[in-house]
Amino acid sequence: MASSINPNNISVTFPVAGQDNDSQGFRDNFNNIKTNLTSAKTEIEDIQAKGIFKSALTGTTLSNDGAGAILEDFELKDISETKVDKGTNSGSVAIDFSASHFQTVQTSGDIALAFSNFPASGKIGHVTVEINVASTGHKVELPTTCTIGVSELADYNSSTRKISFATTGKYRFKFSSYDSGTSIAIEDLNRSPNKVHGDTFQIGLASSAKTGVGSAGDKAGMIAINANAIYVCTNDYDGSANIWKKATLAASS
Repeated sequence: MASSINPNNISVTFPVAGQDNDSQGFRDNFNNIKTNLTSAKTEIEDIQAKGIFKSALTGTTLSNDGAGAILEDFELKDISETKVDKGTNSGSVAIDFSASHFQTVQTSGDIALAFSNFPASGKIGHVTVEINVASTGHKVELPTTCTIGVSELADYNSSTRKISFATTGKYRFKFSSYDSGTSIAIEDLNRSPNKVHGDTFQIGLASSAKTGVGSAGDKAGMIAINANAIYVCTNDYDGSANIWKKATLAASS
């Protein structure tokens, strides 16, 4: 935006010393000075309202909310992200995307993640949730909108939408959505996927032996392992067919 301030409309040669000067020249200069000051006030207030600042201007509180404005072709250095600690919880745990890209919670029982305020459709947002699982009896329930990537999760029950854990400790999951939370993708950042893809051999740890019939949510290609055997799921769960096969482990010689 070009400035409206025009210093050239103020005559610096008026008044002329040592002679009578028409008062109109004074009025013109005063009027042009007032016009420029008015323009300066408008432009400064526009900057105050729209600018990004390192600290609050006098008499204001700092707010650098860009309201969705695009930052383009920037080099970032020494940038941190806000961390939100949800404390120790059971039941519903609210994960507000607008609050932080990294949020933590410790379980005191089963928890159910509830997401809100993902970006508007057409923009993708990511939030990492670190869950400190205090007991192997505690499970994490995913919302019905979390549909992408769930089949890859270790120890996930598709009927209850709950993830179980063989050991206590901290687990990180990355959630993302580009349709304002209508559908949410999940990625387990700690454990390997529980399915084999092509020639890739990946294992999900099993806290107990896998029975022949299996359980709801079991799918062909799943692999699990415990101290006694390696288990391979050969078909999707149907409630009656023996879908799990095992190879017993023996001590290496």
